[in-house]
Amino acid sequence: MTNENLGPAERIIQSLITYTDHAVHNRPGIVVPDARLNVGVRWEPVTHKEEGDAKEKVVYRLSKDGKKTVRTRVGVLGADGKIREGATVVGEYRPAGIYPEVATWMYRQVAEVWRLDNEFAARWASYAFGQEHRDLKVILAAFMLVQSRKGDPVVDGGKVSFYDEDFRDVGEAMILLVRKDGKDFNPKLLVRVHDLLCLPQIADINRELGFGKSARNPFLGRWTKAVEKWLRYREENPKLLEGLVKAGFKQTVADLCRMVGYKPESPKLFEALRWKQAQSKDGRRTLALNKEWAAAETWEGQTEEQICQRISGSKPSWKVIVSRVPKAIGVTRAIAAVAIESGCLSSKDLIIATPTLEDLGLLKVQDVRDRWEKAVREAEDMRAANIAQRVKSKDVKEKLQDAADTAVKKAVDEVVKDIRTYFMVDISGSMEQSIIQAKSHVAKFVQAFPPDRIHISVFNTSGREVSIKHASAAGVENAFRGIMAGGGTDYGAGVRAVAGHKPTTEETVIFLFVGDEEAPRFEKSVRESGLNPAAFGFLKVRQNNYDAVRGTASALGIPCFLIDENTFSDPYSIPRTIRNLIASTPVGSGVVRTAETRMVLVDLIQNTPVLLKPTWAA
Repeated sequence: MTNENLGPAERIIQSLITYTDHAVHNRPGIVVPDARLNVGVRWEPVTHKEEGDAKEKVVYRLSKDGKKTVRTRVGVLGADGKIREGATVVGEYRPAGIYPEVATWMYRQVAEVWRLDNEFAARWASYAFGQEHRDLKVILAAFMLVQSRKGDPVVDGGKVSFYDEDFRDVGEAMILLVRKDGKDFNPKLLVRVHDLLCLPQIADINRELGFGKSARNPFLGRWTKAVEKWLRYREENPKLLEGLVKAGFKQTVADLCRMVGYKPESPKLFEALRWKQAQSKDGRRTLALNKEWAAAETWEGQTEEQICQRISGSKPSWKVIVSRVPKAIGVTRAIAAVAIESGCLSSKDLIIATPTLEDLGLLKVQDVRDRWEKAVREAEDMRAANIAQRVKSKDVKEKLQDAADTAVKKAVDEVVKDIRTYFMVDISGSMEQSIIQAKSHVAKFVQAFPPDRIHISVFNTSGREVSIKHASAAGVENAFRGIMAGGGTDYGAGVRAVAGHKPTTEETVIFLFVGDEEAPRFEKSVRESGLNPAAFGFLKVRQNNYDAVRGTASALGIPCFLIDENTFSDPYSIPRTIRNLIASTPVGSGVVRTAETRMVLVDLIQNTPVLLKPTWAA
């Protein structure tokens, strides 16, 4: 299915399973051209170091080799942001922050959905507000704050007959509503919405769509107004403001005040933020001028015993503890132990702190071990898989990996009901460098599905089924042992190899492919298999002009959603990708496969009420 033929529903699914967790990187990186990806470039983490008499900034790519981080020289960073090795430009340096290419790609997907169906886009934003994808929520909120449906009067015969829909209210609601589950917008996300709208590429899209009038300045829509309301509500509710300060957002709240020119009702806001005020050049300021506030609490100069007493008494969060411990002391065994005993670490904190707890020997303390194991058992995402790479103990590593496996299963347990998945891997000669990748991808997927409802095959000009005896990375590695790349490519052979596993009448079938498409189409093999897939998921590992998988899907009248391989490199995204891909397919055998009824997720979005602003902000 070509991109220009995607309707609102398909665009939503394509964006959900592609880049939703990669619009922001919190560390510097290098961007290099990569035609395999929709955005046309690939991001990789880097660091730089001044070297030589000329103090050149030499950039090093950071990659993993087992537990070790390997630094590989890339080139020299120039003043223009380009990285050169000799006279050759090898990439472009990117500081930590928004990844413009991905953010722009995602924003344009939202723009296209809005162009095709304004209300559907508003419902998508309303649905996304309660989901996990923070980057996607930021992009949807930004778009809804600036789009052109803003409640204008509709005049008939010289009189106002009614008022148009105000979908900017949806963007305001996303910023202003508070959720108990923590999925609302914190101060940093409010700043991110602003920074996104100020990206030149995003500003250009808004101009194309006729949002705003300035040809020079980016259009912010209702962002400023919404942030003023957000600040006013917290000023009027000091407990909320105190909570933000305690959570480490003091400077970000002050930044928001500056960005919108917020004028508080009283000096209490400045006091809470410990923000010293000086008179402006035009003399307009009247509140808290030159007033000195009490200094923020500090643990500098205190002994380890005094710090432990403070932790036991006030029970600050682990984040606060780490930030306040003097560098001369550091996080010691005693400090970490009293923090755990006092309940300062959440289950997520315990998992993140695993390497520290291991180095301090606290995982050998039974009480600490019990709490840590309970946190691992209750893990709700795959963060443990990343943490496992940084620990030394084989036992701890295995428990973390088990937690990651369990998290995948939990994440998709509900949506895999009545789903049968067929995973097919191209092992033709052109895939020699990609089989290792493919094994890693298969390992992630098999851990998420009941073993009796996932079937795997490898194929070149012939295909065979691969039996996975244990749903784990080790099990997949063992199953693929001895499989080498070679021969031509016939996707139909991969389908025929697993065609004997028929779905029940209640099950929906998904085909997942890893390959390069350098092959003929194979719709005849799919039809003759009798498996009747409802959708294809496709990870294209090498760019070329062939369209075997996508063309076959188009001929069969079913969607083919491209899966970005970055999804597999980020353990947090895998459960979400699986869940979204499955949610995009119809449930049951009697579904009529049309663009309007194909996707369960679309029904959820369509039935989501449009968000309303809180009553205090109406």
